[in-house]
Amino acid sequence: MQLSIGICILVAVYYWLCNLDLGNLGRALMNPTFIGVLFGLIYGDVVTGTILGASINIMYISVAAVGANMPADDSLAACVAIPIALSSGLDPETAVLLAVPFGILGTFMDNLRRMVNGVWNRKALVYAEKLNFKGITFCNTLGPWAVQFIIRVPIVTAIMIGVSTGTAAIMDVIPTWIMNALSVVGGVLPGFGLVLCATFIGRKHLFPFFIAGFFVMKLSGMPMLVATMFGLILGIIYVQLAFPKTEGEESFDFSELFGKGQGYDGTVTKSDCHRTAWRVILFHRFGNSLEAMYGTGVGHAMTPVLRKLYKNNDEELSAALQRHLLPYISEMSLGNCIMGAALAMEEQIALGEEDITGEDVITLKSSLMGPFAGFGDSILWTTLAPVIRTVFLPFALGGSVVAGLLMEPLIRLGSCIASVFSFDLGYKMGRRSIMALLKGGWMKKLMTGGGVLGMFMLGCMGSSYCKLNVVLEIATDAIDKTYVIQSMLDGIMPGLIPFLLLLGTYRYFSKGGKYLKLIIITLVAALALSFFGIV
Repeated sequence: MQLSIGICILVAVYYWLCNLDLGNLGRALMNPTFIGVLFGLIYGDVVTGTILGASINIMYISVAAVGANMPADDSLAACVAIPIALSSGLDPETAVLLAVPFGILGTFMDNLRRMVNGVWNRKALVYAEKLNFKGITFCNTLGPWAVQFIIRVPIVTAIMIGVSTGTAAIMDVIPTWIMNALSVVGGVLPGFGLVLCATFIGRKHLFPFFIAGFFVMKLSGMPMLVATMFGLILGIIYVQLAFPKTEGEESFDFSELFGKGQGYDGTVTKSDCHRTAWRVILFHRFGNSLEAMYGTGVGHAMTPVLRKLYKNNDEELSAALQRHLLPYISEMSLGNCIMGAALAMEEQIALGEEDITGEDVITLKSSLMGPFAGFGDSILWTTLAPVIRTVFLPFALGGSVVAGLLMEPLIRLGSCIASVFSFDLGYKMGRRSIMALLKGGWMKKLMTGGGVLGMFMLGCMGSSYCKLNVVLEIATDAIDKTYVIQSMLDGIMPGLIPFLLLLGTYRYFSKGGKYLKLIIITLVAALALSFFGIV
């Protein structure tokens, strides 16, 4: 069924809106499961929309903008595939396969707009020198948004019109064995996404928990919620055994963060801190560019509090604005404590502290942004976020609209709360305490426990959602008997073929294998095996 031009434009505009990048909170709109619920409502079949979105989501379960670079654009993949699947009646496996090339195409569009956005950072630096605050705001909002609209909306509208027209025509003439091969590929792609997530979590010594999850789920068929509780218990037990408490062990002391009014004894108030923290987390991605990364957004976010600090010194205010517009890239939730510490230093400079200079602020940000990028991405986006998704996605795959609506907003809201907390920590405690936090032993325990739970749940989901069956049967005239190969394999070990496929995929990714190359190899193999009637 061909989509109307109105629907195609609607999809393109929604794709533009959800890519305005309202920080981590706004990125909830880009999640495939959330998009599936939305378009399911539009088409009057919200359950099917949720299932389609969750099926695509598994493939991108560990996608994170590491270094501000999206490895795949799951929002474009979902925006194209889900409306077409709903209007054409495609099954989830075919929708997953349809989504793949657009997930790749979206990264090129994103890099194009980031390349153009470098213009806005250069203009913002000029505006900062002249104290043109409205100009700085324009360079991080309306300017980048216009670039996004010009790049995304016409291209995606044309894609939707062309693909929806082509899909209907292709479905009428494509041979059955090719459709079967495409369905096979769509059935194994979620498994590839799960294994890719396992490699991102890392810690190869925890991979046995993936294997355990696979076979526990395959043999018991327990509800996913029960499996989650089981995995949580495993994680707690493993952490207790791996990190026995030693006498005299020191832990990070958070007590001084919770005292009433603690740390707010200068020009900056608690309200200023929290407002700035929210501005950073919401605005830092707006003007994301290849030249300055998050620099334009960070400078824009810091503008009100800097104006308050330097209200009687235009020269110092201009210098402060310019140094916060310089190139900056880090994880911006837990890493927001860097900006809190930077604000504390700016306050000291404004008060006339001679031991701190603007160069010290630049050094602080540049020296800590790398460690916090690895720290925050490892904790939040390649460990905790995928673990939470593994809890919600099975319910969404079963058609739970509530799970589809809540999953990503909960993750993103949690990251925003962590951002405000970490900004407070940075402002109150300074650089020395930030480094102590990074080295705290409790962080290793959290990451290890989350890794155990994540690996176990990924194995459980791999068992349930990586589908590959051998349909080949061998008939023997001598004893008038037919050997069903799949039944024989199940007799040896249930789920043997999917397990071997996931195991091989894990080794492939661990050796640096490329996702796109694996998809091409899988497609070629599926076409050959389907043609000869093996799968």
